[in-house]
Amino acid sequence: MLKLDPRTCIILLVIANAVIFIQRNIAIEIIWVGLLLLLLCICGAVRSVVKLAAVFTACIVIQYFVFPVAPKSVVSIFFILISYARKVIPCLIVGTLTMKTVTVRELTAALLKWKVPYSLIIPLSVSIRYFPAIKEEIGYIRDAMKLRSIRFTDKFECMIVPIMMSATTTSDELSAAAVTRGIENPCKKTSIIDIRFGIADFVCIAVGVLFIALAVIFR
Repeated sequence: MLKLDPRTCIILLVIANAVIFIQRNIAIEIIWVGLLLLLLCICGAVRSVVKLAAVFTACIVIQYFVFPVAPKSVVSIFFILISYARKVIPCLIVGTLTMKTVTVRELTAALLKWKVPYSLIIPLSVSIRYFPAIKEEIGYIRDAMKLRSIRFTDKFECMIVPIMMSATTTSDELSAAAVTRGIENPCKKTSIIDIRFGIADFVCIAVGVLFIALAVIFR
């Protein structure tokens, strides 16, 4: 499994956006997405690779093989949806890579290396921890409804009310936990996590810059 620096993932996210919206060549897009999927596979997220590859392939097939023979009414309805879904795939790949391989501690340490203000790091770190906590609470609520045999017509109410109550409690708990760890302390923070660029990071960034150049040249 390859382990990239969190800053590399952020840079790749910016590069992925740049390449996909600059390029006008389908071959460059396919090669770029293929390399991103290969990177995601090397980092250990094989299941995500299969899902994202299937979605991207479906978008390509629909846009270049189905739309030319489909009725104009169908094309006018779904063309924009398929086109933008295809362009979002590279960003989803890099986002999945970041979520699968980078922890909150590593991301915070990387942002501190970049001298990012604490006013941005604090809400970001709390938000990243917030959504997994809410997802876990939703799982508990579903299990509780299964045990009590809640009717289908009542499931919406039984889901929304506890989630709203849990969302407020979870946000307070995460904020208190962050304050307890001294996140508001203005002194310089130290970390046991060693954040530094490696050979793989430089290679990934170099390949991304190369594809930006190719996208501009063959635009």
